[in-house]
Amino acid sequence: MNLYKTIEAMLNADKPHISMHVPGHKNNTIGCLSMFDARFDMTETDGLDDLHEPDGVLKNINMNLSLKYPGYTAQMMVNGTTNGVLSAVFAMKSMTDRFIVVDDVHKSVYHALKLSEVYYIEASSADLSDFETGPGDTFIVTYPTYTGDVMDIDKFISFAHEHGARVITDEAHGAHFDIAPGFPVSSMTYGSDITIQSYHKMLPALTMASVIFTKSVSVHREVMKYINWFETSSPSYLVMLSIESAHEFYKTYHAECFFAKRTKLIEALRRENIIVSEKADPAKFMISHPGFSPYEFAKILTDQHHIHHEMVTDDGILWCLPLFHKGDRYPFDTLLKRIGEIELEQDQSAYKGRNTGSTPALTEIGKLLGRVCCRSIVPYPPGVPLVHEGETITREHIKRITHDMYNHVRIEGIRHNIEYYKNEES
Repeated sequence: MNLYKTIEAMLNADKPHISMHVPGHKNNTIGCLSMFDARFDMTETDGLDDLHEPDGVLKNINMNLSLKYPGYTAQMMVNGTTNGVLSAVFAMKSMTDRFIVVDDVHKSVYHALKLSEVYYIEASSADLSDFETGPGDTFIVTYPTYTGDVMDIDKFISFAHEHGARVITDEAHGAHFDIAPGFPVSSMTYGSDITIQSYHKMLPALTMASVIFTKSVSVHREVMKYINWFETSSPSYLVMLSIESAHEFYKTYHAECFFAKRTKLIEALRRENIIVSEKADPAKFMISHPGFSPYEFAKILTDQHHIHHEMVTDDGILWCLPLFHKGDRYPFDTLLKRIGEIELEQDQSAYKGRNTGSTPALTEIGKLLGRVCCRSIVPYPPGVPLVHEGETITREHIKRITHDMYNHVRIEGIRHNIEYYKNEES
């Protein structure tokens, strides 16, 4: 029971873990997940329908989800937004000559493109005004970004549709959009052809809870075909219950409490000389401190104050705020107290340039220079590939990988590449 002991220790330590990361229920302190427990982990028995071909209680939930954006058909998923991305690309394959990947996208997009063996190119949203496109194209775009930034999605979708192209939107981090005034709008407001949302990211749902929305009935049929391929045939009723619960939360949410606590939190941080960089999504911001690198500051917050972040980059520490509400159980006062206890004037040299030794030796990384990447190298989070499989590893790649590993950034694929070339040489 090592995993149980690890998580239990985090939650019940002298200074319990405070979540500023996903999932949105924040250790079951936001929303109503306490309504159900392991007894509700059921299967497709009489009366409980079939997620792969719903015509009863699960169909009713999907219909309720569809009301979120009139004109769309919704389908719950229990394999996360990755499942939706795979299904969307395969569904659009027969009507697409060229997929256009816009800006940075999640690794699942590249997995879908490779598995489906389609032709694709990459493009920058900044250059779209001069971009030639037409009815044979399908754009794939991430909105919002992992850090809560947004593009002009109205302009982007209008541009694509004016030329007869289609748009798949990875809206994993935007399931809470339109929840109240002051939040960004969803891509579905402007007619995205397929949009996939991770309900578990910012709404109070269990991890892997996602919903795919399609605007065309014929496209929905194709999407369902591939969901049947990629999704488990034993879907979790706990995850589906959490989607239903999170959607009710979304429909009835009032944001007054959220914005009041958000303001108090920002004020508390700034009193401690902590820089707060706000984002288009009010439920996310980056923090940093002028006396430390973001990586050093993140270690101090985690190790000394048990405040756990979502991601650290050169730009700062990403916090995902709870969707505070009346009656929530989030330890907000404790969070403010711990922020007030931060003393960064003391010697923090233990956090400068500290390497845990849990990653491959940095000297081994240099041996990958000029090698062909045999498995994509992906800093995670955010899950955007740095080096694609089949791409030659350059000096710039080595520099970035070394920098990230020195700062304890988790990078998928490094061990695999090192072991592969070690075995090749032996």
